[in-house]
Amino acid sequence: MASKAMPPRTMPPAAAALTRRTILGMILAMALVESLSGVTQGYLNPILPALGPVFAIDDPAINGIFLISNVSFAVLTPIISRLGDSYGYRLVLRCSAAVVALGAFMMAFWPSLWTVTAGVVLLTCVVGFIPLMMGILRVSSPAHTRTGVSVMIGVLMITFGAGGLLAGIIGASQPTLGLWVAVPFAVAALVASFLLPDAGTPTREGLALAPLMSCSLGLIGFVVALSMGPEWGWLDARTLLAGLLGLALLAVWAKIDSRLPGAAGNARRFMDLRMLAKPRIRAVSLATFFFGFASISYFGTNGIFLHANPEKTGYGFALSSFNIAVILALGSVLSLVSSLLTARVLRSFGERATLVSAGVLLAGGFAVMALAHGSLAGYCAGFALFNLSLGMYQAGTRALSVEGVPLEETSTAAGLNELALSVGIAVGAAVVKLISSSTADGGRISEGGLFAIWGALALAALIASAVSARYPKVKVTA
Repeated sequence: MASKAMPPRTMPPAAAALTRRTILGMILAMALVESLSGVTQGYLNPILPALGPVFAIDDPAINGIFLISNVSFAVLTPIISRLGDSYGYRLVLRCSAAVVALGAFMMAFWPSLWTVTAGVVLLTCVVGFIPLMMGILRVSSPAHTRTGVSVMIGVLMITFGAGGLLAGIIGASQPTLGLWVAVPFAVAALVASFLLPDAGTPTREGLALAPLMSCSLGLIGFVVALSMGPEWGWLDARTLLAGLLGLALLAVWAKIDSRLPGAAGNARRFMDLRMLAKPRIRAVSLATFFFGFASISYFGTNGIFLHANPEKTGYGFALSSFNIAVILALGSVLSLVSSLLTARVLRSFGERATLVSAGVLLAGGFAVMALAHGSLAGYCAGFALFNLSLGMYQAGTRALSVEGVPLEETSTAAGLNELALSVGIAVGAAVVKLISSSTADGGRISEGGLFAIWGALALAALIASAVSARYPKVKVTA
């Protein structure tokens, strides 16, 4: 698709006159908004399985709801972030917060299979919160971008753990009551979104339909194939058709959005993938993919391991759902601490060293889990390293994902990084599921399968470190 050349646009200079109090207030408001993202991503994990008997649905149906959530996350990530650059960060943020609040209210007030399914889709609009707020922060106070991102990621980590814990406690007797956990956070986030300043000059450039559809449909096919492959079979016609068609459409999208401007003017794009030609962006995006692969895809296996009865499986500690939620909540505290320290670590030791260290720390966590998995204290020590790395890489990669790109592409660049994370998680989850299925013994993951999972994820973490080592040593101040 082509259109007339867009005239060059200039972004207003950062508001250097902003007082420290104003900046702190802005970051606090962003933290409130991001708390909704953390809670909504954490509170459904213990609730949805418990809703099976309530809604008279089986495990495949519950997994289908999770699949819908995964697909929505992947599809909405580039769309919402791109809308932010086109029509204004604050406006799109407010709309996203309103949609998420609607989903939370609908699920809490009228719980049913259909409202929960629709609500899960609406909740995935939280995926645009960080890219949009990074746009506001980078334009308003570029010197505080890294600090602001560290705070937002810290809040995301702690509320993710707290959301699951609160939902498990409140919904212990009646699962639908757990759906109310997100309601107060939705109100606070919606109010906070109106306290943030306007920032930047929207490009007002419409979304190019052809690459948008290629990207969206390609992501749907690819994520569906990865998610359903273990159930359908990796060589099943449905898996192969969805996967190959998804990859083909993603290749079409990449070709369209990576092309050079034509002689007749700039070609319209959905997302300008030419930014991946920059070594910084390319290194961070690839590292983010492998970090997501190696970390978040493990949470399901972590719960299975802790819950397993050692008398039946030969491993595990037979912990209750509540005790597992407590461990996750304590782990999120470590992620909070590491994310809050990330801005200082980046400044003191450099970008490359920080990301490389996060990968080594993550791989070390899996090594400790494998070597000390017979001891709850030893396993938790490895899981502690896992959570420290989680906070560090999430804050570090997100902050670095927008450095070196034009201000008017801040949200798009951040969204591209979020997309790399989402796809990495999906691929990692598929690999974990493949290992689990191929090594299952009596319907349970074998101990050898656990070692294979720990080894595969540790390898992915080391690859993330190796990719991070290619991040250019360039001193930046924003």
